[in-house]
Amino acid sequence: MTTTANPYAAPAAEDIGNDAPTYQPKILSLSGRIGRARYLAYGMAWTLLMYLVAAIFGAVSAVVLVDSSAAIIVAGLAVYVLMLVPTTAMLVRRLNDLNHSGWLALLMLVPLVNIGFTLYILFAPGTKGPNRYGPAPAANSGGVIAAATILPLIFVIGILAAVAIPAYQEYVERAQAAQNQSLN
Repeated sequence: MTTTANPYAAPAAEDIGNDAPTYQPKILSLSGRIGRARYLAYGMAWTLLMYLVAAIFGAVSAVVLVDSSAAIIVAGLAVYVLMLVPTTAMLVRRLNDLNHSGWLALLMLVPLVNIGFTLYILFAPGTKGPNRYGPAPAANSGGVIAAATILPLIFVIGILAAVAIPAYQEYVERAQAAQNQSLN
């Protein structure tokens, strides 16, 4: 029995257009490109790490040093310097992904302009394929996608808790005061 190919079947298409080189971005690299999800995930992970380092340094300094206000100031400056270089490098790499010069990062120093610029950085899609700053970054891993999804939620929940918990405690105190006053 011979089998013949179906003359009405669609021809098999080869995967074209995916031969552009890509590279796997490193978290603390000072060159290359990173996309939106990596920029958000790396930036938030770095921020959480620096908060942890500052908290540990501040707690140890407060116990060891008698004047804890100086320790807090030193911890704040150390965290600021530690965050400044990698954060700026990530911003420049994100700008490179958008096919812009890293010098545009200076727009973050302009009040009010930095808000719109941040939104542009977070939401604008990067250039497809290679550009003048190198090949496109490889597809995001599951960990990057999870971090880019979960970390902003953690920040929002933390901010809401910081506002809601004291307001709830004040409400409970007023309710107890009103109940005590009605009993007297």
